[in-house]
Amino acid sequence: MKTLITGLLSVFLISSCADWKEKEVTITKDYVINPNWEEKRHNSFAVYKMKLKDSTKTIDLKDPAGTELYHGLIEDSSFSFTTNVEYNGEDYAKRKVYFNRYNDFSWGKLNDMHSDYEQKILGELQPETWYLLAGLSQFKTLYYIYLDTSDSLHVYKVSGMTNY
Repeated sequence: MKTLITGLLSVFLISSCADWKEKEVTITKDYVINPNWEEKRHNSFAVYKMKLKDSTKTIDLKDPAGTELYHGLIEDSSFSFTTNVEYNGEDYAKRKVYFNRYNDFSWGKLNDMHSDYEQKILGELQPETWYLLAGLSQFKTLYYIYLDTSDSLHVYKVSGMTNY
């Protein structure tokens, strides 16, 4: 009987932990798909343009360390936007949120004290530019992205180091 109860508790714990697992976010140069959002929650995220903290250094695109991205890049305040992706009936696991198309919601430019929701489209990601996407996970995961000169997008997932 003790073994049966232990087994049932183990199955319950494993199945309930499966809900806590972070689902894979898809990021392209045109859109984001985030299955971590839920229809009854506040599903906001932010897009920040980033620049090198020290312009004499570079970041190796092959395999940068999370600390190198987190400490080596700083926000370029000319491009910092946030939005709330409200549920529209489409499953978040399939819903594409576009950077360069209207999504039925507005993007707000982040200012010092508040956010003014004015912009319907962010626009295309710029080549040779770093961006940070925050708020795509419940687990304080940041996504650094870089579009290189050949139009290839590099995506780097960094967990556990967030002030955003």
